[in-house]
Amino acid sequence: MNYKLLGVCGLYCGACNHYQASLPQNAHLLQELLQKDKTVEEPTCQGCRSDRLYSHCSECKIRECTEDKGADHCGDCTEAPCEMLRNFQSDGRAHHLDVMQNLAELKEQGCEEWLKKQELKWKCQCGASHSWYEAECHLCGSPFDFYYK
Repeated sequence: MNYKLLGVCGLYCGACNHYQASLPQNAHLLQELLQKDKTVEEPTCQGCRSDRLYSHCSECKIRECTEDKGADHCGDCTEAPCEMLRNFQSDGRAHHLDVMQNLAELKEQGCEEWLKKQELKWKCQCGASHSWYEAECHLCGSPFDFYYK
């Protein structure tokens, strides 16, 4: 279990394109990312709780807020769901829609159990991990039940 992949906002960083593209077995995602975002030289994100973050995540106000409050994640905050978190959930990015549900599950299951379930959720039957927006496995071609269109 990689605790660094537990996003403070309720996202599972292990399914992020930037994290997945940094893994050697996902060269296909790295190429896609480099074509889409010309400012990215090399994705190096290792998750929300690491010291190697994608530039957008390193400037995250939600992450800063949880650090200031000493909360493990937003689900542990007495002010949640706050306006900042609600705005994040409704900012138009499909993978952000699940943050409130994820935070409720985190609170109910605990971090370790939630991370185990997320790792399985974002893994193909062949064992390859995948990102939020991949519809099928790049190794075996199996369609994914969980992905964002």
